[in-house]
Amino acid sequence: MGNQNRKATKSEMARIRRVIKAAYPDLTPVFGGHGAYGGHRAPRDHTISFRLQDERGQFCSNVVWVMPDHLRGLTPEDIRGLVERANGKRG
Repeated sequence: MGNQNRKATKSEMARIRRVIKAAYPDLTPVFGGHGAYGGHRAPRDHTISFRLQDERGQFCSNVVWVMPDHLRGLTPEDIRGLVERANGKRG
């Protein structure tokens, strides 16, 4: 099917959680997926998405979409850039 990506592996998901935590140590990533945020907004099926949440449960970012093939190469700096772009900061 042309509208599906491969699924992320458990090790890729564990790694991306560590990278996000390194980028934002005081926030918790909350992962979603295709249709997790009120409708079918994902660009493709099996796309990984996350938002950052503080200790009170307040979301501190908009939804960040990541393709499974890009998970392995992301660094904390990349994550900060993706979050800033999702939050409307272009620069």
